[in-house]
Amino acid sequence: MTALNRFYKGKAIVITGAASGIGLALAQCFASLGACLALSDIDSDGLDSVTENLKEQNPDLRIFSSSFDVASTADWRSFLASAQSALGQIDVLINNAGIEGSSRPVWATDEGTLQRVMNVNFFGMVYGTKTALPYLVKRDWAALVNVSSIFGLIGPPNAADYAASKFAIRGYTESLHAELSQIHPQVQVHLVHPGGINTRITRLKQSQKFKSEFLKTPPSALAEVIATSVMRNRARIVYGHQSTIVKLASRIMPLAWLSHVISQQMQKLNMTEDYQKDHSGFRLKDNDS
Repeated sequence: MTALNRFYKGKAIVITGAASGIGLALAQCFASLGACLALSDIDSDGLDSVTENLKEQNPDLRIFSSSFDVASTADWRSFLASAQSALGQIDVLINNAGIEGSSRPVWATDEGTLQRVMNVNFFGMVYGTKTALPYLVKRDWAALVNVSSIFGLIGPPNAADYAASKFAIRGYTESLHAELSQIHPQVQVHLVHPGGINTRITRLKQSQKFKSEFLKTPPSALAEVIATSVMRNRARIVYGHQSTIVKLASRIMPLAWLSHVISQQMQKLNMTEDYQKDHSGFRLKDNDS
C-alpha cells in the first residue's frame, strides 16, 4: 500500500463538477486510493454514468451522488446533509465545478453571461465553502480545495469574465487560508491553478482554436498532483500546460509587458471578430445620456 493509499483510505471526499474533466479524474483517482466519494454535477445523466462506472471499477467503493446547481445555497445545504448522512463524515471538499466564459472581449460580452459565470465559478465556490465549513471543522484533519486557473494569475484577452471569476476565487481562498490558520489550523486550504488541461469546458465555437492550441495536459495527471499536494499540505498548486511559465511571468513581468506578450499569443488564434472600432459595444445605448 502506498503512502497515498494509507492517507486517503476511508476519507470522505466531496467533488463538484464530477461528470467530466478534472472532476471525473479526481473521482477516479480518489476512488483508486480507497476514499469514499460524494459527487455532484449539473449534468445528471453524465453523473449517473460516472457513478455506475466507478462502482463497477471499485466494488468496495462507498459513493453518494446527486445532481444540483452549485449556484444555489439551498441546494448545497441539502447535498452536504445527504452526503454526511450517507458517508458519516466529510473530510475534503473540492470546489471544482465551473463553466467557460464568452470567449469574447469585454465590450462584446453581455451582462447575463458575466453573471452566470460569476454565479457558477465564484459564488458556487463561496456557497460550497461556507456550507461545508461546519462539517470540516469537526474533523481532526480536513481539507478545502478551491480550483482557480492560470487565468487567476493573468488576465488574457477574450477572457475577462472567466478570469474575473478565477481571480475572485484566488483572493477569497487566500484570505480564507489566512483566517482558518488562526482558529482551525487542522483544516487545510488549497488553491489550484490548472494550466492547459484537456477537458470539455471549452464548448463554444469561438474557443475551439484555443482548446486545440493550449489544452494539452490530461486531467488524470492534475488529479494525481492535487492528491499528493493535499497530503503534503502544499497550499498553492500550479500544474498543467504552460502553467510554470505563466506563474513566473505573472510574478516578474510589468503589467504592460505581460499584457503585450499575452495579446501577441492570443492573436495567433485569430479570435478577432469583435475587434472592430465601430463595434456596438462602443456605442451609447438609446437610454444613455
